[in-house]
Amino acid sequence: MQFTISRIAFIAAAMLASSASFGADAVSSASVKPAQEPAVVLEGQKTMAAKGGDALPANVDAVTSASVVPQKYRQTDFKPNGFTETQGKKRALFILDDPRHESVTYDLCVTAMKFFEEKGFEVELRDLIAQKFNPLITSREEFYHAKDGFGPTPKDVLVEQAYVKKADHIIFVQPNWQDSDPMFTKGYKLRVFSKGFSYDDGPKGRVGLLPGKTFYTIMNAGWLGMGQGQSGDSLNKNPQEWETWMFAMRVVDDDAAVGKDMKNLGRFVNDRTPGNLDPDYGTKIEALRNVLRSRLARDFNL
Repeated sequence: MQFTISRIAFIAAAMLASSASFGADAVSSASVKPAQEPAVVLEGQKTMAAKGGDALPANVDAVTSASVVPQKYRQTDFKPNGFTETQGKKRALFILDDPRHESVTYDLCVTAMKFFEEKGFEVELRDLIAQKFNPLITSREEFYHAKDGFGPTPKDVLVEQAYVKKADHIIFVQPNWQDSDPMFTKGYKLRVFSKGFSYDDGPKGRVGLLPGKTFYTIMNAGWLGMGQGQSGDSLNKNPQEWETWMFAMRVVDDDAAVGKDMKNLGRFVNDRTPGNLDPDYGTKIEALRNVLRSRLARDFNL
């Protein structure tokens, strides 16, 4: 009996301590750091080939990272001309988050950059992984700068903010990865579009500091309803599922743009990539490029 009573007293004391600290724990920055888990040893030699020998798996088109363009159809030699100081030019800034220049995502990026240059725009590419952009916030100072605008702006962030200032259109290009922004895109948005640069406090609440600029996303997907474009572009494949996904993404994109006084022009979501082993791949990848061009002309009113 004595053991049981002691045990109950211990639990009651723990509950009392927990309730006393509840107010502090409700503050996000008051969270207590958990015990560090042991580091995971990565085995860098594991590849797709290691899973099935030298042969590609029978369901290769279901492997997300297998969405690559055969070498003879790639556009990897293209480089945009970049921004200049010329007055009166419209400018499109591309923010790429994909380390694979052979990917369908990269091909869509190049197709879009060519499209804008052909329309007379200056085009700049920020290849986040290739340029080793740091997406991480690893100190209190970086956190408070990004979230509250306190302290000096990090030098690498100043570089990116200068490109954003020049741009009329900011276009993020990324693969769909667990239905959210990949790490580098997310880190770029948090660090570069910081408080005091893209928005600030006004007498009646938040004030956007990037008026007149537009926000757009080009995303290569694996399964979001088999459409190409945004709302209304389901190609009559799976319209209900497609519209559900497009609505969810529109809410996120509107929130990201409107608070900065930018205009969200939506997304081009591609969910109809040609099969990796399709003998008619060349014709089909060019058809995909043409769909992207037509959607860009519509969405940007060009």
